[in-house]
Amino acid sequence: MLTFDIHCHFFPQAFLDVARQPGNSFQASIERRADGREHLVCAGNFDHPLTPDFYDAQRMIEDMDQVGMQMAAISSAPPTLSYWADPGAARELAPAINESIAARVRAHPDRFAGLGTVPLQDVDASVAEARRAIRDLGLAGLMIGSNVNGKNLDHPDFYPFFAAIAELDAPLFIHPYIPAGAERMQDYYLHNLIGMVGETGLAIATLIYGGTLVRWPNLKLIFAHAGGVFPYIHGRMDHGYKVRIKECREAIPEPPSAYMRRIYYDCMAFAPATLRFLVDLVGADHVLIGSDYPFDMGPANPVAEATENPLLSADEKRQIAGGTAAAIFGLDAEGARRN
Repeated sequence: MLTFDIHCHFFPQAFLDVARQPGNSFQASIERRADGREHLVCAGNFDHPLTPDFYDAQRMIEDMDQVGMQMAAISSAPPTLSYWADPGAARELAPAINESIAARVRAHPDRFAGLGTVPLQDVDASVAEARRAIRDLGLAGLMIGSNVNGKNLDHPDFYPFFAAIAELDAPLFIHPYIPAGAERMQDYYLHNLIGMVGETGLAIATLIYGGTLVRWPNLKLIFAHAGGVFPYIHGRMDHGYKVRIKECREAIPEPPSAYMRRIYYDCMAFAPATLRFLVDLVGADHVLIGSDYPFDMGPANPVAEATENPLLSADEKRQIAGGTAAAIFGLDAEGARRN
């Protein structure tokens, strides 16, 4: 059975090099603490020891082997998105990151597919880099954040980017970062525990209500964290469509739940019944394994989240473990690209 992780990160050397430069515009730094360990500190409350799993490909492969993960779609970790940085600096960093991702894929083509990054504070540059990443570097898709400096993804400014992704027919993994209302969630790690899943739900809601899937119906949008809060409040979203005609019906001819079944989700629900609920809503063919590697907010064994869930059938387990990814990324049963 193919096992494929859609939600797997690392920090490319190009970003770590920038973080070592004092006064950079990326809000990133590497600090040596009293115990002698280096910590990577970034925008969005990010502060973590700079351990080998952050950057070393061999360590990533060893960790994948330990849990039985055959392949991973690797992406630069969310703190590297850097939408807040100077646009010129971001235009230089994104290609360097993508080349690093492509190099890791070329070195281990049987283990990795690559998801590139784009500097979304400059939409024209993002379109150009998306095309280069897919067509020239051979990356399989892209990862973007859930908002750009507080601007939701349904904003017309981003139409050229989504049009380009639809033209490229490339999967787009949307990851939450810098969640709305984070200033009220500084206690108890809530900026992540609640903020990230709320932010994912907000991104799904705005893209659906904003008509993105109507304008570009072939988009392959994949959302982290089991869709955040959205699947679990879909009834409320549909009710809004019924009763708030002016606000909720302008861009979509069907209720939000109809579009929810056209997007994809990782399976990081952390509870068997919650994943069962998601599969009942959208189908196992719209759910994939997600590990959130190398961060501690991922499940201890991401493969087991699907394959050992007692509420899923054997066919559903195979589909979530690798079947959905194989369909999205054009892979055969062994994980090789189909011609």
